[in-house]
Amino acid sequence: MILYVLRHAEAVVANDDLPDEWRYLTDKGIKAAAKTARCMAKYGRKPRLIITSPLVRAVQTAQIAAAYACRKNEVIVSGLLQADSDLGELQNLLRSHAEAKRLMVVGHEPHLGSLVATLLQTEDTIMLAKSSCTALDIDTDNADKPARFLWHMKPGGKLVTSLKKAFAPKK
Repeated sequence: MILYVLRHAEAVVANDDLPDEWRYLTDKGIKAAAKTARCMAKYGRKPRLIITSPLVRAVQTAQIAAAYACRKNEVIVSGLLQADSDLGELQNLLRSHAEAKRLMVVGHEPHLGSLVATLLQTEDTIMLAKSSCTALDIDTDNADKPARFLWHMKPGGKLVTSLKKAFAPKK
């Protein structure tokens, strides 16, 4: 199964009148999410299903991705993509949708970076920038086998095919 891991786009800052779960995308975030989704659609087969965190900014990002880069435009909301959820349960959820063959998840940091590192079976810390996407090839029949890194798209559509370069610390 191909797994696309997309971090939500830029959102407004939480304040006393706007709790974290209701933060919505900024105009810049909407444009960045659309650009990433359009570029993703050019680089390979489109996901058939998107699973997103229930937080507003993630749902909005997932809807934008579905409009540009999802074959069937199907979006499912799951609390397992919230930052405090269990990675093992999330991996089980992903495997339960293996029939989709190409699946996208939309969520938050540091949860998504931890998911990518866990699937790659690396000790390295992986942090995903807002509106960035990582593509992995997962053997859903063998949970012990590490995922294969395919590519990472940085905001703005720059595609990186080297795992080492994709997550190298900025100098």
